[in-house]
Amino acid sequence: MSFSNKDRKIHAKDGNKFPVDPSADTEATFATVIADALRRDFGSTPAHVKHIARLTGANMRTVGNWLSAKNGPNGSSLVVLMRHSDEITMAVLKLSEREDLQCAVSEKKSLKELRSAITAALKHLPPD
Repeated sequence: MSFSNKDRKIHAKDGNKFPVDPSADTEATFATVIADALRRDFGSTPAHVKHIARLTGANMRTVGNWLSAKNGPNGSSLVVLMRHSDEITMAVLKLSEREDLQCAVSEKKSLKELRSAITAALKHLPPD
C-alpha cells in the first residue's frame, strides 16, 4: 500500500516549526491562571484535591491536571468552582478583562468582611 499524493502537507514557513494555533496560547493561559487561583484558594495537597473533586464531581486525576495547569476545567466545573472560590471568580473576571466587575466583587467581599468583624466585635462587648 502506498500513500497518495493528495494527503495534507503542513509546511512551516520558517524552519521546523508547525503553524501556531491562536487559541492554543489562550488555552495555556487559562489553564495557568486557573491553576494558580486553585492553589491559592484550596492548596494542592491530596486532601484538597479530593475536596475539589467532590465539589465539582470531577475525577481526582482531572483535578490534578487542573492544579498542574495541563488543562483547565470545563464550563460546568468552572461555574461550581466560582461558586465556592472568590479566587477563581476573580481569575475568570481578570481573563475576561472585566475590571468593573472585579471592583464590584472586591467591594462586596470587603463589605462582607466588615460586617462579620463588626458582628464579632459587638458579641464581645459587655452588656450595659
